Amino acid sequence: MAEIMFDLDLFDEGTSAPKPVPNKKPEPRPKVRVLEDTPHVRKEKLVINERRSNLSAVAIVCVALVLIAVASSFVCLGAYINNYDHKTQVLQEELDIAESQNIILNIKKDSMVSFESVRQSAEENGMIQRDRYQVTYFELSQGDYGVVNPKN
Repeated sequence: MAEIMFDLDLFDEGTSAPKPVPNKKPEPRPKVRVLEDTPHVRKEKLVINERRSNLSAVAIVCVALVLIAVASSFVCLGAYINNYDHKTQVLQEELDIAESQNIILNIKKDSMVSFESVRQSAEENGMIQRDRYQVTYFELSQGDYGVVNPKN
């Protein structure tokens, strides 16, 4: 059998493989500390605190204005929706009244055109009901369609 040899020297340190570069951490900046509390330093601290308080006051006012705008829009939209709900309710009541009047008029119409009233008015005008022997039935052997001749 043949012997197989592997050359693993490439993976040793000191070869052409790139070496990892250590990341340098930046040194923390030393905080400036004022040892003496001079009038100039006190004045600067007051100015800085005043700016911070002014910025926080402006931020609070802006947030309050946004909240007031949102709340007022909810109130206005609620009133708008309430107005249209009221109009819809009024129109629904008018529709209900119109539907009930329609039902009443249909009942009156149906009572006026009953079979008995038609028969009575026909007898008053001299008409009589036909008998079975007066009815003629016929069959269509060539289909159930007709042709109409146009008039000249």
